[in-house]
Amino acid sequence: MTVSGSTNFNMVANEIVNKAFALLGKLSEGRALSARQTADGMLSLNLLVKTWGAREHLWTRTEGSVTLVTSQATYALATLFSVKPGRVLSVRRKVTSGGLETPLYEMSRQEYFDTPNKASEGTPVSFYYDPQQATGTLYVWPIPSTAIAAAQTLNVTYLRRINDFDASNNDADLPQEWLQALTWALANDLEPEYPVNDARLALKIEKRAMELYADLAGWDDEPASIYLQPDCQGQS
Repeated sequence: MTVSGSTNFNMVANEIVNKAFALLGKLSEGRALSARQTADGMLSLNLLVKTWGAREHLWTRTEGSVTLVTSQATYALATLFSVKPGRVLSVRRKVTSGGLETPLYEMSRQEYFDTPNKASEGTPVSFYYDPQQATGTLYVWPIPSTAIAAAQTLNVTYLRRINDFDASNNDADLPQEWLQALTWALANDLEPEYPVNDARLALKIEKRAMELYADLAGWDDEPASIYLQPDCQGQS
């Protein structure tokens, strides 16, 4: 027996939509989907991946770098990274010479805006990310002094957005193991618009979609252990 030697299987949007309608029993052999079905399938497919993108996935974690600017508190990440991050997970200050990195403390919106002197200069120790509709702004505090801006940068770990399906031949922007879950989830989302005649089939599609997503959601996590240590500074 000879194996293929390849592991690059993927599905384009049109294949996913066709498969979903086939699961619903709405795609007859030898016949193509109507223009309306194709449009509904593409719309539902994009809505689905946008919803999935709101959850943290290992495969959407991305690294970016921010050049510090003297006395500047805000940085438009949508411009710097060419895409607006859905969420910033961590920020580290990196010394240009030597590469030493120091994590910054994440502040809540309330903490940042309650800071009395936002123009205080020094070494940034905290950040707040404001994921607004268009820009996505990273705030740092204190704002970098001239010396710090010249010697350090910021390394940012963020969640990138899943790419849209803009055309029927676009590949799915997700790992191979998610393709089956995506197909069954799409069939489940389309079922209210294209109801099946058999209630048992509708229940099977819903159950299968939930099972596949649950299995992958449990797998889509880091296997490494997390170690927690209490901060006992200032305690006797």
